[in-house]
Amino acid sequence: MVTTGSSGGEGRQYSSGSGLRRVLSFREVFFASLGGQSPFLSITTYGTAIILYAGLLAPLAALIGTLIVLVNGLVVYKLSQRITKTGGYYTYANHLISHRVGIVTGFVYLFYSILYGSAYAIGAAGITWFLFHINFMYTLTVLLVVQAVLAILGIKPSARYAVFAGSLELGILVAIGAVLLYLSHFNLNLNLINGQGVSLPQFGYAVLFAAAIPTGYGTITPLSGETRMASKTIPRAIVAVILAGGLLAAFDLLAFNSAGLILFSSFSSFEGFIRSMVSLSSFNSPVLYLLHRYLGIFIDVPVLLALINDGVLGVLAYNLASSRVLYAMSIDGWLPKPLSYINVNTNNPTLAVLVSSVGIILVSVLASSSLSPLMAFLVLGALSTMAGLIVHVVSDVSLIRISARRVKRYLGQIILASSALALAAYSITSAVVSTNPVFIELFLGWLIIGFIYAEAQSIIREE
Repeated sequence: MVTTGSSGGEGRQYSSGSGLRRVLSFREVFFASLGGQSPFLSITTYGTAIILYAGLLAPLAALIGTLIVLVNGLVVYKLSQRITKTGGYYTYANHLISHRVGIVTGFVYLFYSILYGSAYAIGAAGITWFLFHINFMYTLTVLLVVQAVLAILGIKPSARYAVFAGSLELGILVAIGAVLLYLSHFNLNLNLINGQGVSLPQFGYAVLFAAAIPTGYGTITPLSGETRMASKTIPRAIVAVILAGGLLAAFDLLAFNSAGLILFSSFSSFEGFIRSMVSLSSFNSPVLYLLHRYLGIFIDVPVLLALINDGVLGVLAYNLASSRVLYAMSIDGWLPKPLSYINVNTNNPTLAVLVSSVGIILVSVLASSSLSPLMAFLVLGALSTMAGLIVHVVSDVSLIRISARRVKRYLGQIILASSALALAAYSITSAVVSTNPVFIELFLGWLIIGFIYAEAQSIIREE
């Protein structure tokens, strides 16, 4: 890959001349990124949370969440055109702001990706336990082991699995939404007036979970160094996967609302039903309830297969992403050198993958042992989404910094990044208000560790 530049530096591209080979196509990048969303699992888990907090306003929350992600995604779109090295957000901060900010961003991204992957594993195992009474820990163990094996085998086998699984998920979700709309006679009505019982903090929390659905693109930017024509492929995939995931989620939530309103005959009874299902001890989901009421036992086998498949694919996507951040930080000298060792047969940083896999397994086991499955899922989901938003804040600042060198030419990029900052600030504020202070302190503790480590590395490097 040729490195280009200009006198101001704003048109520069950074790429690695050695290391991991570029083997991924647009189709593989798109479906691997879509796999990071785990579409069916997201609708039944994050979709459940959106309905529980926003009620009839769930489709609107999904659209606003998609808008937030799209604005942030466009910032990453611009950055990924300039920087095509492995590492994603860490690499952006490391090149465009400072190595200290880069190290902290890497720490926050690891927090984000490992907790997000763990949330998917617990969500899939929890719903499987609730619906089919299959032992929770057994299912969780199978999911974690299978995804770890795939990650160790390398990016190419994982990408092939993502193409197959992602195509299947798209078909299933479109079919479910269309069938529910047809059976409920297309009762398309958000009924904003009757949704006024939802408070602003509740709605903001629903938007936070809605923004968690189409964020799978965050798992593919660390893989830029393994993507062919990355400066074109990654940006296209970012926009495509955000729109596909977010609009599909809004469509299915609208279908669930339509089905629920017909089933319960009035807005008040439907909202009462939704709120009666709020529980922090089980995955008693209105989404799953409506599926069974309309489609019966015929939906069981597809649901079970989709849950297991999505559980594996969602965790795998975040495992691969976190391992590439570990690899990139090791290449730059901020983490132990063995993390950058590549298995030439699989084109894979095997030790980094093992460390990432162990991290996901430990978080999954500890969280599910300390909390109920649903509570563990909600806590990990909220914390990881908040960490992801902070990572995006860093990318917003990165784009502002590089664009500010020539304000007139890049005024649009400055406005875009500033808008993304404002949206991220709103989402972070909603999360802080709605999340237990103990869990906020846990995240802040990790952030402080990242700052201390960055300072220590800076002092060592200066000596």
